[in-house]
Amino acid sequence: MSAAARPFWRTLPWRLTLAFVLVSALALGIVGLASYASTRAEFNTLLGAQAREQLASEVQTYVSAHGTVQGFRPAPPLQDAAPGGVGGPFRGGPGGDGRRHGPFVVLDTARRALYSTPEVTGGQAVQGGPLTPVRVNGQLVAYLAPSGARPRPDARSAEFLARTTRAIAWAMLGAVGLAVLTGMLLARSFLQPLQQLLVGIHALQRGETPTALASRRADEFGEVLSAFDDMHASVTRNQRARQQLTANIAHDLNTPLAVVSGTLEGMLDGTFRVTPERLGRLHRETAHIAQLVNDLRFLSLADAGELKMQRRPTDLLPLLEDAVGTFRERAEAAGVTLGVDGPADLPTVAVDGVRLTQVMQNLLSNALTYTPSGGRVQVRVERAGEAVRVTVQDSGVGLAPGAVPHVFDRLYRADGARSSGGSGLGLSICRSIVEAHGGHIALSSVEGQGTTVVFELPLAVG
Repeated sequence: MSAAARPFWRTLPWRLTLAFVLVSALALGIVGLASYASTRAEFNTLLGAQAREQLASEVQTYVSAHGTVQGFRPAPPLQDAAPGGVGGPFRGGPGGDGRRHGPFVVLDTARRALYSTPEVTGGQAVQGGPLTPVRVNGQLVAYLAPSGARPRPDARSAEFLARTTRAIAWAMLGAVGLAVLTGMLLARSFLQPLQQLLVGIHALQRGETPTALASRRADEFGEVLSAFDDMHASVTRNQRARQQLTANIAHDLNTPLAVVSGTLEGMLDGTFRVTPERLGRLHRETAHIAQLVNDLRFLSLADAGELKMQRRPTDLLPLLEDAVGTFRERAEAAGVTLGVDGPADLPTVAVDGVRLTQVMQNLLSNALTYTPSGGRVQVRVERAGEAVRVTVQDSGVGLAPGAVPHVFDRLYRADGARSSGGSGLGLSICRSIVEAHGGHIALSSVEGQGTTVVFELPLAVG
């Protein structure tokens, strides 16, 4: 479903914004309710303390005036008092009217209630509970005990609580609005790399080259964009390599086929006579085609991981000596010194002897091909830590510096001097075989001084 056809509530910006709003509303709701409850509780505590102090003052005033606490009645709460009637004796009956009472009741020194409240009957002894002693000139005259009634705020206090509640509510509403705005901005910022990535993917689907997505972001989105750029560059390189490989294969097959076809046509129409030389050339060209096809099949199996290896513990020095021995006659004919050396106590290596011999044949063939008369090709084997290292070094013409990084590319030919003969797949096959053994291979070369190929194979376990 395209972005244009997708309902807005199924888009990531909407969902991210909604998530911000829900999380913010939940957090702010909890904070707002906690703030309201805390403010209310603290305010009630303050009102209770004020009521206790006021009642104690009334008792002290009454005792100072009458010499006893008996007959004391508290003044009605401020909001219930008549205008100008703040303080003074309580206007209810001796047993209390049950309508006007504060959060405390007055007890005499024997802890009996002086008047009635909804919870305490006048004359009832009150035991336990937090009692506040009331003294006049240092003499205990009464106690104040909680009556069970909640303190009632006056009009100004009630208005203060209402304003505080409204302020908290407006603050919560403003914070939610800010959360919506922040959610929209963050969603846009977060999703911008995804939009860039989507544009790049669509460009690839259309076969176009996407704009580089290199981002300055250092977060995970930046890593995703960089990974996409790297992937695109890798895909582009692989496409070009495949195109070049296809062109090279077509060229390498077309050239001998053209020779074979032209020669056969000439023989058929009588232009060419059938001679042993022409038949030998046809045989060499068909052998070259067969070798190229076999090499390509070998590499395709290696790429698919289907290259079968018959690995067994092998003493490498005799294997290398046998491989060198097959090239000794060719080396002598070319005037090149060919040698092999290595320690006799070399540990064994688990290798496929046939495949490893194929590696050595490719390397020795290359070395002898590009080493002029009077030169030297030396094979050396030695232990290198937990591996065995094999070095094939020649004193031949060497390679240009720009050619070295590409020598393992398939069908790569460095220059005209090195393009004579061969399929251009030898080193690629060597690398596939060495890597199939868990090893690695490298080549270094100095133009005019020679080339060195080194590969290492891990020692046999146990």
